[in-house]
Order: sequence, then structure tokens, then C-alpha cells
Amino acid sequence: MAVKRRPLLYLETSIFGFYFDDEPRNALRREAVVTLLNQVRMGSLDAFTSALTFSELSRTGGSRRDELLALLAEVRTLPLDDNEIDVFTEAYVRDGVIPPDFAEDAVHVACATLGRADVLVSLNLRHLANEWVERRIAATNQREGHQAIRIRTPEGVLTYKD
Repeated sequence: MAVKRRPLLYLETSIFGFYFDDEPRNALRREAVVTLLNQVRMGSLDAFTSALTFSELSRTGGSRRDELLALLAEVRTLPLDDNEIDVFTEAYVRDGVIPPDFAEDAVHVACATLGRADVLVSLNLRHLANEWVERRIAATNQREGHQAIRIRTPEGVLTYKD
């Protein structure tokens, strides 16, 4: 009997920001993020993030910053090699996967790849969570000798139990 392995998820910064989003138009996304982070807390989902996520959330102003950092503290941060991250980031930008003005998004992809995530979870629909970007990341990763990763929104990775 084969043992099923839970997919390893990389959570990028947008996930944490949506946790506190009170815009009515984002209610379903927020609900999915809350469920996702609850499932990570309970151990139903296996997830990690990176130092970049901490850095980006640290730039948040006001009282929300402390709430975001407390939320982030519930997800493990994998230590990754900065030199390797730089090499992959440059490859994603050079290959036109991520625009140069949004290089931090390429850093998230590099962290997910080097951390051997199965899925990068994002609500950044423009530069990350779309089919075009996923295919281009897969091509770069294959060329560089790394596995392809899937990119999904929180709704696409939740587990439900009856």
C-alpha cells in the first residue's frame, strides 16, 4: 500500500494580507485564506514561507503589522541559500517569467522552487497565480534541473472533511 504524502505548500505574502481584508468583494477569498491557515495550524496542510515574506510584511504600517507578523509566526520559515535564490531570481527575470519591476515575486518563486514546494499559493493573479506564469516557471525550472511547481490560489489547495 502506497503512503500518500501531503503536498508541500509555499505561502507568499499576498496570502497573509488577505487574512485581514474586509472588502466585501474579497469575502470568499478571505474565507479561503482563513481556512487555509487554520488547516496549516492543525497540521492538515504542510506549508512554509520565506524570509522575504517576513521582510514584506514588516514594511506594513500601523497596528496591522503586528497582526500580520503574529499570523506569519504560525508558519515555518525555511532557511534557504541566498546565492541560490539570487541565481534563480535572475533566471526568472531574464526568461521574462516575472517583469524586472516585480523581482520580489521572482524571489518568491525561487524560494518555493529551492524549498521543493509542490505548490506556490498566491493571490497575486497578475504575476504569479496564472497558467501562463506557471508554464514559464516550469520551463525555467526544467532547464535549471529543478522540479516544476504548481501555482494555485488558496481555494485550490484546501482540504475539506465531511
